[in-house]
Amino acid sequence: MKHFISTIVLFVLLLLGQAFAAVSQGLPVNSAPRIGVLHPGTATAEANRSNLELFRNSLRVLGYHDGRNIVIEVRSGRGKVDALQGLAAEFIHLKVALIVVVGPTAIEQAMKVSKAIPIVMVSAGNPVTRGFVKNLAVPGGNVTGLSSFVTGTDTKRLELLKEAFPSLSHVALIHPRRRTDASNVYQRAAQLMGMKLDVVEIRTATDLEPAFSRISALGVDGLLTMRELLTLGHVEQIAKFALNRRLTSMFESEEFVRAGGLMSYGVNHRIQWSRAAVFVDKILKGAKPGLIPIEPPQIKFLVNLGTAKKLGLTIPPEILLEANEVIKEP
Repeated sequence: MKHFISTIVLFVLLLLGQAFAAVSQGLPVNSAPRIGVLHPGTATAEANRSNLELFRNSLRVLGYHDGRNIVIEVRSGRGKVDALQGLAAEFIHLKVALIVVVGPTAIEQAMKVSKAIPIVMVSAGNPVTRGFVKNLAVPGGNVTGLSSFVTGTDTKRLELLKEAFPSLSHVALIHPRRRTDASNVYQRAAQLMGMKLDVVEIRTATDLEPAFSRISALGVDGLLTMRELLTLGHVEQIAKFALNRRLTSMFESEEFVRAGGLMSYGVNHRIQWSRAAVFVDKILKGAKPGLIPIEPPQIKFLVNLGTAKKLGLTIPPEILLEANEVIKEP
């Protein structure tokens, strides 16, 4: 009996040694959990790579190494909404342990595919009003993650513009048709500040050039742009238009400013990739997603001094002090 037990112990130790050797050599272990990542792919290729690398780095800090003790499977919609549900369905066949899903549209499609696989939301908008979760404290079901909804940011953007440039009097708002409530908020805020605001609606990418022509004809001196799938797919085009028309621009997120826009104020969507790793860690350690509270977003104010210089504008010192980050290079 003693010899039999010794043999079993040696066998177990041998298996553990093989698994450890595979991990130390960077080889996938068969039992390593698979992590699915689904994003719409509307941002620039560089931004997508950067966000994914931030996610991987954040997992490494927590002890997870892609290709060693986890396997990360990335699927991108490449800007095509119709592709998202099919891509989400691939994760079922891959038997992923959980899915990290970016943006309300992709989240909606992933939830249609599975009510069992844990879903970690990134940039989820208001997950309660969109029906993703029951409430923020106890989401319920198979979904948890990060909200990207904050009240008052629309008004704050106009306030920052007016504070930085008091002579600003007429702005245009590029408005994807899904954001009617937000455009109404902008209208009310503009009226209170004594500014005129023209809403220019776009429905598809083909509407952008006509929208630019209309904005040019309006004779505005400022530009606001909402952050939606449609506009995210054309950040460089929109930022270039604002610069060429010498418009004082304010955006809802930093992608536009890094592409040459002037300022942005809104949810820090990039840091949510890092925070998503914390949710992944909790779920892999056995936490139920429906019991993990939804995390509120962080706000970021970004100013591009290089763009200000090209426009011949001076950003007041008090505005720069309020900024979380200032891009100094042209």
